Amino acid sequence: MKYFYFILLIFLIAFFFIFTNLNSDIIVLDLFFVKIEGISVGFSMLFSVLVGAIISLILQLPKLFSRNSKAPFKKDENPQT
Repeated sequence: MKYFYFILLIFLIAFFFIFTNLNSDIIVLDLFFVKIEGISVGFSMLFSVLVGAIISLILQLPKLFSRNSKAPFKKDENPQT
C-alpha cells in the first residue's frame, strides 16, 4: 500500500501519453472568440477533461469548506468535576 498511489500516478500519466499519441490527428478548434489551429484530438480531449475537473473543484470549494450547521451542538450530560 506504500507505493500504491505512486504506481497509480505512473499508470495514469502513461495512459495520457499513449492516448495523446494514438489520437494525433491535427484539428482546428473554432471557439466563440478565438480560433485554435494545430492542436491534436487527444490533447484537446485531455485538456477539456482537466479544465472540467478544475471548474468542478472550484464550484465544490464552498461546500467543502462550510461547516455542517445541521448537526446540533451536544452538551456533555455528565460533566466530570
